[in-house]
This record gives sequence, structure tokens and C-alpha cells, in this order.
Amino acid sequence: MPAEAANILVSTIRRVEREAPNPHRPACIRRYSHRGRRLADPAREFFPGNSICRITTMPRSSFRRTVAAEEPTQTPQRILLLAPSQGLGGGIERYLSTVEECLRAGGVEVHRIDMLGPEQSLTAARRIRFALRVVYTGLRLGRMDCVTTGHRNMIPVAAVAAKVVGARMAPIVFHGNDIWELPRSYRALVSRSATLFPLTVSSYSAGALSTLGLAPILPPSIAPDWRTTLIEESRRRRPPAAVPTVLSVFRLPAWEGKGLPVLVEALAAIRQRTGPVRLVVAGRGPIPGSLRDFASAHPELELHENPDDHFLASLYGEADLFALCTRTMPPSSGEGYGIVLLEAQLAGCPVVGPASGGSYDAYQEGLTGVTPANESSEALAVVLSDLLTNRPRLARMSGRAAELAVATTDPAEYTRKAITALTGTPPADRPHPGVPEQRVAVNRLPEGLTLG
Repeated sequence: MPAEAANILVSTIRRVEREAPNPHRPACIRRYSHRGRRLADPAREFFPGNSICRITTMPRSSFRRTVAAEEPTQTPQRILLLAPSQGLGGGIERYLSTVEECLRAGGVEVHRIDMLGPEQSLTAARRIRFALRVVYTGLRLGRMDCVTTGHRNMIPVAAVAAKVVGARMAPIVFHGNDIWELPRSYRALVSRSATLFPLTVSSYSAGALSTLGLAPILPPSIAPDWRTTLIEESRRRRPPAAVPTVLSVFRLPAWEGKGLPVLVEALAAIRQRTGPVRLVVAGRGPIPGSLRDFASAHPELELHENPDDHFLASLYGEADLFALCTRTMPPSSGEGYGIVLLEAQLAGCPVVGPASGGSYDAYQEGLTGVTPANESSEALAVVLSDLLTNRPRLARMSGRAAELAVATTDPAEYTRKAITALTGTPPADRPHPGVPEQRVAVNRLPEGLTLG
């Protein structure tokens, strides 16, 4: 950030202090020169310049000691949520929106600040405005229990925000690719901070973060309303069609990294041996020109751009099998979890997950899904063929998938997990009126199908 932006930040802080004094705000801000003795202050990583705000912090304490020491409390928790975007789509947005919704349902006071809005791209100017907005908002809000940061790109802002609001905990959520792309300076910020710590979505990602620290795991869940829609779809599952359908859902611009060419190749080999198989691909667009050319060369591929929830749920319900074939190409790509695997199972659709990555946490191997031996089209064809030619097994897996996904994504239980992971304090046991009561996923199966 240029020196002018740092000076704007300092001016903003002083103006807010004059115009809106807040007795609940930590009295902790003072100026010092960048030529001072403590050049390693975390804030300097994001706000270099002639002058900077240095903000005192609480004594260093272990996340796990905090969790063990804190008792459930009736006092509402206050969380500042820093999110990379809202309205651009993708798994990170859905993850953070679900966490936010469940926190609010559990009585937590959540204040969310988004870096980007719909149809916006990331620029230096937007980064600066976002940083100023975070500090300005933090000064107005006063003391917060937690600053949760939804992406590693905002680590420097999180370091400053945590000090501005006096937060005792500041988890940084790591999802997948961002783990391997973490700059060394950001790694130093987290490892040296008294409040920043990594939090991730799967055991695979937690292992990848082991050099940074022991990362608590808060896996993805499904927003309650969307969850209900998928559960209803599972109750309406139709008898198997004569031609089986394989569905894959992902962001369409990432079609190569999501393994679509390998999936098409594997299904082509299956068609030669067992007959026709329908392939449906859906996801948020825009559809890149390379994908349009690929689809033109493979007329058996059915593409759906930006489906609404109702149509997407129907695609899940019609599919016999869901396949996510994300490529793992170290050091900068792989599947951290795969929320779409949970969505498919809620709709009663068995899944085939990526051969590597964190998706293994999203399903029960052999019961609700299977994993190829490796990322080759031959290995993928083996598992797809085994399932598509064994309709009774698919039917059993369908029922188990819906049942286990309902238990895994229970909103009340997920609310408890989220509050505990982010604040270090278990919520008091009380009903959460914001979490709708959910019906059982499968009241009955199509005639002739059993869970045995």
C-alpha cells in the first residue's frame, strides 16, 4: 500500500475517534514511526509508509487452552466476518454464508464486510478501500470476541482488525489451493501473532497446514433452506431410467482443473462396453470459449450455465451418480473439500470423489461414495462402470447417502460447532429459533428399493 493510503488510514482512525467516541472500544491506538525499533509489527505488512498505527494486543494464549478454559455463556458473542466476496459465487462464498447464517441462528451478533460485490474484480484500489472500511467499521463497533477471515488474501487486514477491536481470537479459514499459495510473509504474520490462527475445512487441509500450526477443522455444511430443498428432492427420487445419468457440478471457468476431460474420456470407454450413459454438467458461468469448443466436439455432453436452486436440485434428483474429478497438481491445486458432494448426497445421489485431496471427508467410502485408485481416466472408468452396472448397489447407496448427509449437516449441531470453533466458547444450550426444524431425509424409498 502506498504511503498516501497509510496516511488516509491514520486520518480516518483519528476522525472516527473525534466524531464517534465509543466507550466499548479498546483504548489502544498510538502512532509510531516506521523507523522505530519494532519494524516486525504485523500491521506493517499491510500498511508500510511514513507512519503507521500500532495497536496493542492481548497476551498470547493458546487456542486450545482458551477452548478448554471457557464455559458456555448466555452473553451474545460478537464476530466480525471478513469475506472475500458476495454475489460472485463459488464454494468459499457458500461456506461463509452458511457459517454466517448458522451463527446468527445461534444468537451470535455477526458483522460481515465483503471485499468484492457482484461483477466486481479485485484491484489495488478496492483492496485499499476494503482495508479502510474494515478499520473504520471496527472502530465504530468497539470490542469484538472474534475476527473471522474467510480467505488468506486478507491476513494482513485481519491482523490489524483483530487489534482494533480487541479480539481474543482471529481464525483464518484455509480452503484448499490457498494453503500451497500462502506467501512467506503471510505465514510469518500468522505464526507470530497472538490471536491469528489457521482454521480449515478438512483433515487433508489440516495436515497440509501442520507446519503453520495445529488447525481446528470446521467442515462445510449446507444452508438450512437449501438443505431442505435437497432433502425434499431425495424424497421424490424417481425409479432408475433406462439410460443412467452422471452429473458433475462446478464453476464452469475451472472445467479443466475439475477434471471434465478425464470424465468425458472415462465415460466414452464405458459406452463402448456397456451402452449409452448421459453426462450432465452444471455450474456458475460464464462458459469460457474453450469449454464451448470442447462441448461442440462432444455432443453427448449436456451443459447448464447458472442454474437456479430449483433446477439444480432437480438435476441432483434425476442423476444416478455424481462425479467430481478435481485434478491435484502440486504445489497449487486440489480439492479442499467439495461442498457439491454433500449437496448430491442430501438429494440421495451417490458420489464419486476425487482421487486425492480433502473430499474423502465428505462421504463414507463404499457406503455413500467411492474413490478412484488414481486420477487417470482408466481408474475413473473402473469405479463408474462398477456402480452404473450394479443398480441394486446404487439404490442402497442412494438411501444411505441421504440419511448420513442429513445427520452430517444438522443445522443445530453445525451452529454449535461453528460457535465453538470461531470463539473458543461453546454456546449455551438453548433452542435457536432461526434454525428451521428439518424433516427426515427419506421417509420412504421408491418401490422395490431397500437400505439393506
